[in-house]
Amino acid sequence: MFFLYAATIGFVLLLFLLMGIFLYNVSQGLNKKDAIEIDPLPPEPTEETESIHAK
Repeated sequence: MFFLYAATIGFVLLLFLLMGIFLYNVSQGLNKKDAIEIDPLPPEPTEETESIHAK
């Protein structure tokens, strides 16, 4: 019976480890600083352009 508990806990720990590795790799691929260099953010709207779009 102890073997089943140990196997279940080991399997859960393995899943957490694999999910952590997966999320780390995804976060490296979605580097925000690199994405802004490739596709820069649009400029902040000024009061003049906000009043034009409000009409």
